[in-house]
Amino acid sequence: MLELNSFLESYPTITIPKRKKTFQTIEGASSQSILDENAYDNREIDLSIIVRASNELDRTMCVSALVSAFDSANYVDFTYYGEPNFTYKITNADVISQARLSRISYWTQLTLKLSAQAFKYYVPESSFDVNGTIELFNRFEYESSPLIITTGNSITINNETFNYNNSGTTIKIDCDEEQQDVFNDSGVIENAYDITQEFPKLRSGDNTVSFTNGKIYPRWRTI
Repeated sequence: MLELNSFLESYPTITIPKRKKTFQTIEGASSQSILDENAYDNREIDLSIIVRASNELDRTMCVSALVSAFDSANYVDFTYYGEPNFTYKITNADVISQARLSRISYWTQLTLKLSAQAFKYYVPESSFDVNGTIELFNRFEYESSPLIITTGNSITINNETFNYNNSGTTIKIDCDEEQQDVFNDSGVIENAYDITQEFPKLRSGDNTVSFTNGKIYPRWRTI
């Protein structure tokens, strides 16, 4: 923002994500049944940014650079001064509008509507070396989807064991709901796990984690 001579006009407007659930009519009943997906819709973020410029070329270059920062085919990290310890995963979701603040000024207001993943992630990201058993505490009310790196064939979390075929290499187990794959330096490992097996989660509160010769990134997160 400083490099682009820009600043937030006000705190962003950030919605709380809606839980994905469907209400179904029960014939003869005075209530509806709930089909819950145990997931959330994206949240919306509205930004109003002021770009400062001293001439038209300067204004055009700053606006272009600022817009390109949000113009991505995928999610990008977004942290603002109001929540310095959390990162949102955002992408541009609508037309960006711009308006000159006055006829004789090159200062420009940009209004952006962003779409963000439901969870915001705690920063700085931490990692823990594991070669045996360790205890991890999740201070948030929501379970996290860790990244696990190991040379072993099994992971035990809270007395539940998850088995993997590491093909004799160091593997990375990405438990994020969007990814959920096992891969090494050569790429995704085919048939690395039983497809009926869930990926590990770190629940709210205390967690006991056991595996050999590796590292875990908890990816703490919250709504």
